[in-house]
Amino acid sequence: MSSHGEVDERIASKSALEAAEEQLRSLCASHAGTFVSVERRGYALEVALKDLLASVKNIELFVSSSQNALDQEEESDSSLAALSEKHRVRRRTLLQHSSLLELLELPSLMDACVRSNLYEEALSIAAFANTLERRHAERNEVVLKVIVQVRSRQVDLRRHLLFCLKNHVSMPQCLEIVTALRRLNSIDLERQSEANLERVHAAMELRLQVDFLEARDAWLDIPGSNSAPFAGTEYVNSSSYIQSEQLLDVIERHRTRMFEIETQFNAIFRVQANAEKNSVSLLSMWASRRVHSFLSLLAIQLNQMQDSASLRDALDSCIFFSASMGRLGADFTSQVPPLFEKKILSLVTSIWGEGVGHLADTLKICRDAGVASPLSSSAINSSVSLDIDSSSLAPLPPPRELMALPPLGRLVNAFLNGLNELRRCLLPGIFPLLRKSLAATLAEVNTTLQANERLVLTPGLRGDATELRECAKAMKEAMKKIVTPYMKGVFEDSLGNTKSARDFYEVVLANTAPKLTSMGSSNVDKEGEEDNGNPKEVKSEEGETIEKEENIAEEE
Repeated sequence: MSSHGEVDERIASKSALEAAEEQLRSLCASHAGTFVSVERRGYALEVALKDLLASVKNIELFVSSSQNALDQEEESDSSLAALSEKHRVRRRTLLQHSSLLELLELPSLMDACVRSNLYEEALSIAAFANTLERRHAERNEVVLKVIVQVRSRQVDLRRHLLFCLKNHVSMPQCLEIVTALRRLNSIDLERQSEANLERVHAAMELRLQVDFLEARDAWLDIPGSNSAPFAGTEYVNSSSYIQSEQLLDVIERHRTRMFEIETQFNAIFRVQANAEKNSVSLLSMWASRRVHSFLSLLAIQLNQMQDSASLRDALDSCIFFSASMGRLGADFTSQVPPLFEKKILSLVTSIWGEGVGHLADTLKICRDAGVASPLSSSAINSSVSLDIDSSSLAPLPPPRELMALPPLGRLVNAFLNGLNELRRCLLPGIFPLLRKSLAATLAEVNTTLQANERLVLTPGLRGDATELRECAKAMKEAMKKIVTPYMKGVFEDSLGNTKSARDFYEVVLANTAPKLTSMGSSNVDKEGEEDNGNPKEVKSEEGETIEKEENIAEEE
């Protein structure tokens, strides 16, 4: 049984083995493609590995040569380490892109602030430029260029602030501008490395004062709007009125603007208590220069004036201007009268000179034409007599005897016209000069009359020779006995010297009273027949009056 059992087990195992082999064969048959593919891939992998090994052996040569090249270029800028550092810097720069854009826009932003009068913002940007300069000690090129551009805009800001001072600005605006300029100085002072910063600050402050006065000078020299004449008045076409208004406008402009400038300067740049006592004030020097410039301009403008009324208005304006400046320590009242004295003297003497010129021309024309009728007239009221009251202060009217000699009457009228101009603007400083001018004018008239008498006495004179000789003699005598004392009396009366004027008036009355009837009869009838006794009496009386006149002149 046991043997039979073993045979059965062997047969079963053999059959099982055969069955397994059969199953294996069927499986291999079913997966034949897979085995083929694996075989092919293994072959391909073996070939690829062989090729890779060959390539590695070839690349080992290139790697060794590259290593040698890297070792040689390790110290150059194109080395890998340098390129890596540059790449790192660029990455950091890219991360700070927005901040860099703001930094680059600082110059243009400051320029916009300057144009828009945003002084505080512009000064903040300028101060930030100093901060950038201190922080970036490594001297970054981009930052340095930005700082340079900001510095140039800072100069533009200073120029713009000084230009604003060249226009009309109120006290608050002026204080704001000067404060901005001082902050600019402080920004510049931060960059100074000197030890004595106080001296630098004092120099900057002095320079600021000079710039302030120079800028305000430019505003002071800007002409104002001239007041036009009122329509419908008699001065519309008057050039003298326009010149007077222009002069008054110049005086008023200098008065208001100089007072405003000095007030602003004192309020902003007040002198400190510890300043040197012997130092000359900058404001005083400026005021002296401006006053001298104003007086020079006034002298030029006064030469264009043609009437004393305009001179009087200008004198009052100048005195008021000087009084206003006197409150600030710049009184120039003593320098004003000489300018007006010179002009009023020339104005009066020119009128007198025109009268003397007309007299000489009239005598020459009549002498050349041989006509004596324009030199004499018969329209005299002989019943009129002149008297003078010693207690009266009124001046003596012109003697009517001069109507018999029209050239002398016109001469006296010209003289009185000159005194009328003097009455409107009388200055005590011209009294001695006027006396000299009066003496010179009278001497010139006497010389003209004497020359005329010599010429008419020349033989061969044609025309009304006899009448011309008589008129020449009569004008010479009237000039000596009536015109000269009358002109001196009126002149002294106009100067306020009534006592001397009354003495001259008495001489005129003494010379004219005895001749009222004789002159009237001789001019009306023209008979030429006179009593031999009367001229002698007149001569004696005239001689006494002449001596009295000479005594008065000696007393003066």
